[in-house]
Amino acid sequence: MNIKILKYDQDVNVVNDNVDVEVCLDNGKRYVATFFTIENIISILSRYKETKECCNGLYFWASDMIIVESLDNNVINKTIQDLIKNEEFHHAFSLLT
Repeated sequence: MNIKILKYDQDVNVVNDNVDVEVCLDNGKRYVATFFTIENIISILSRYKETKECCNGLYFWASDMIIVESLDNNVINKTIQDLIKNEEFHHAFSLLT
């Protein structure tokens, strides 16, 4: 299994950020999900209150969203391994075509 964290043109803030994660399984199929920290969701909602997006910050949504306490590589890897172990991976990630 190959895990690639996709973040362009900036460093990842492991406490307040979000990253797209692509997983390539041994069978060659590729999957993607976006990992968010709780702090990042709070920041996004606060920004939405100012920009008036999403009903003035009333809600936030993202497809294939996984919320983690940190965007540390170890946390991301453990999360993916646990999702696979518990047979939830295909519910949390979307297949890339």
